[in-house]
Amino acid sequence: MSSKTLRLASFDVGTDDLRWWAPEILERYPEGFYDMHRQLFDAVCQESPPEDLGGVELGGVELIKYEPRKAHYPSQEELTDLDGIVISGSASGAYDSDDWIAELCAVIRDYHDQQIPLSGFSFAPQIVAQALGGKVERNPPGTELSVVTINLSPEAQTYFGTDRPSYAIQVHHNDGIVQLPPGAVSLGTSGVTEYLGWMLGGHILVFSGHPEYSRDPWILERMMLVERKDHLVPAQLIDFGLRELWNPTDYVWQTQQQFRFFLGQFSV
Repeated sequence: MSSKTLRLASFDVGTDDLRWWAPEILERYPEGFYDMHRQLFDAVCQESPPEDLGGVELGGVELIKYEPRKAHYPSQEELTDLDGIVISGSASGAYDSDDWIAELCAVIRDYHDQQIPLSGFSFAPQIVAQALGGKVERNPPGTELSVVTINLSPEAQTYFGTDRPSYAIQVHHNDGIVQLPPGAVSLGTSGVTEYLGWMLGGHILVFSGHPEYSRDPWILERMMLVERKDHLVPAQLIDFGLRELWNPTDYVWQTQQQFRFFLGQFSV
């Protein structure tokens, strides 16, 4: 059996936020989201047999860091050597007027036109939706955080080739998608937030769930303690989230589906 190594671009759009918001996290993860994702992918790759990856033996995941907030993107030549793009979480809103967000949206539209595989977490489904004609705003039901159960849509079950009805994952968002882009299909809902990820064709799969936090719940714990101290989120919600935080999750399963996506095994 031949071995495949995935070569992915890591679009880090959230580490700059951690420097002022939760710098303690950078003591454990000096390169922020890049380090979180690299460690996540390495760990899940090592524990995933071929039967969990559509029959493919995954030999490794090479992650190359780019920083869209600094206008740092792959060249067209570099894109040809990549299996896809992973967009990190961010404290910014997809609807914000920052120049880097407008530029990122333009880049996403270009990648969509080229059908370059796009994936990512939390901010990713929001910014990709906003770029492609969807609509994002403050989440109508309010902040959602900690471990939630995502009920997979029938379309997502077909997409992933699974009969599992749901999976558990950590989330952390104040915003929500209220309208999907044309042609997009919902991944599922928690019953609180309507769209917790979505798919489009064979080249977009974006998740609201954070597998990197789920692998190390300490990350989200640090964030929630800051949010409670600074009164950014109601204390009652934070206390509930902290009680649920260490519950088991299915982050390995979600990450395996992401690997299979980059291996070209899925299409709506």
